[in-house]
Amino acid sequence: MDKFNQEREISIFIDTKNYSKVGNMFQNLGQYKAYLEVIDDFDQLYIIQQGGRGITKEDIIKRLESAIAKDAEGVYYAKKQLWQKLGITDELELERLAKNKLLSKEIDYQPFRNSILITR
Repeated sequence: MDKFNQEREISIFIDTKNYSKVGNMFQNLGQYKAYLEVIDDFDQLYIIQQGGRGITKEDIIKRLESAIAKDAEGVYYAKKQLWQKLGITDELELERLAKNKLLSKEIDYQPFRNSILITR
């Protein structure tokens, strides 16, 4: 039930990854941007990497952050409302944050980081 006591459907998107090297991840952000277009919050998206391959959650976040730095405009405008909820007002700010590796460090961007998971 939402705040108006009405039922509503919530979609959650799960993308499983099975990469042996983090460098192979997010070479193309097309799929990531497609997910962003259809979610309303980062808690509706989970990107899950199979564990036991020497890849950490931090590695994946840094790789995604690096890819975002190269296509900040496309990623931002895939669903600018998501980024605005995190206080990011435009694509230039997203690019600056990604290039300076602040998406992976600052507490304000924890919802972004929480979308990345590693299995055991």
